[in-house]
Amino acid sequence: MGGGPWFWQRIPVQRRKRIVLFALAAITVGLTLWAARSVLGLYIVGLVLAYVLAPLVGAVQRGIEWLARVTRLKFLGKAARSLAILISYLAVAALIAGFIALVVPIINREAQQLWAGRNAIWGKLTEWGEDVFHRYQLLPDGVRDQIDDGLRNLSTFVTDAFQQALKGSVTAISYTTSLVLGATIVPFWTFFLLRDYAHLRQSLYQSLPETLQADVRSVAKMLDRTIGAYLRGQILLMGIMGVLQTLVLTILGVDYSLLLGALAGLLEIVPSIGPTVAAVPAILIALARNPGLALLTAGAAILIQQVENSFIVPRVLGRTIGLHPVVMMVMLVVGTEIAGLAGLVLAPILTAVLRDVYRYLAYRFADEPQTPEAALALALERGTAPIRI
Repeated sequence: MGGGPWFWQRIPVQRRKRIVLFALAAITVGLTLWAARSVLGLYIVGLVLAYVLAPLVGAVQRGIEWLARVTRLKFLGKAARSLAILISYLAVAALIAGFIALVVPIINREAQQLWAGRNAIWGKLTEWGEDVFHRYQLLPDGVRDQIDDGLRNLSTFVTDAFQQALKGSVTAISYTTSLVLGATIVPFWTFFLLRDYAHLRQSLYQSLPETLQADVRSVAKMLDRTIGAYLRGQILLMGIMGVLQTLVLTILGVDYSLLLGALAGLLEIVPSIGPTVAAVPAILIALARNPGLALLTAGAAILIQQVENSFIVPRVLGRTIGLHPVVMMVMLVVGTEIAGLAGLVLAPILTAVLRDVYRYLAYRFADEPQTPEAALALALERGTAPIRI
């Protein structure tokens, strides 16, 4: 059949025009975003802020609307959303200012003390290391060879991961002018995104072909739930673990406990690997005092990770990610290889999003296709219903 593939010819002419228009628009937007990818990081930060602030803005908005009804001030009700965003901005700014004023000086002082005492700490660690090396030389040759191979492989992995991360971070910060401009615009961009999100979303739906609107709406709801819950939960988890690590290290008497706790909180952004990496400097600093304290610190780190995995993470993140640690570690390495530091941070949530989209499409394309609403409900159940291929 001339004029194109047979399935294309069976599509009505007007629908074909709409499909071509939509495809050209999608390609244009995709190419534009790819060309500007170096400065999109700040807008991603703005999007993250919007997701994090959305529940707070909603709660404040409901409070303002209630106040408007009680006082019968119509202008207050009309401006409720904008006022809620401004109040949320001020609350977050006050929280950040309080953290900078109260906590940052202590962390800075501990960092200076750690730097000043680095030679003494290194001397004690070197002395301990020489003793361990002497004992290591007494081991059989076969055992030493296996240990050497394991350490060599571990060293190669860590070196490659850091090189990829640094490569990604250097690329990301090389466009100074664009970044400064973006940093100025992002707060305003986030404000309008929060204020007009519902309108923007509805406009996007209406611009799509009718046959796609229901599916895009369902996928958007799924992504909103997954990404929003993950981001808010991850920030809360970082705070909880930072405070918990600080308290435990302080009780044990490990030096620089607030600095080490802040480091542990920051490294929580990397699931599975982050907590383990954060425990290393705490153990080394404890080891500089005495091996017994180092053993207690290592035991505390293991106990904290067990409590985190068994109790804190399920309640803070719920089933947002739901990825097995084996899969998580593979995706962290893959993400680092592809996109450096950004890939390391984004790998977990992107993997979860791709998993959810796959599950949704599997239900939509099944032998007995589910409706968009039913496929959305089944995809969010994550494993309670089987997917048949």
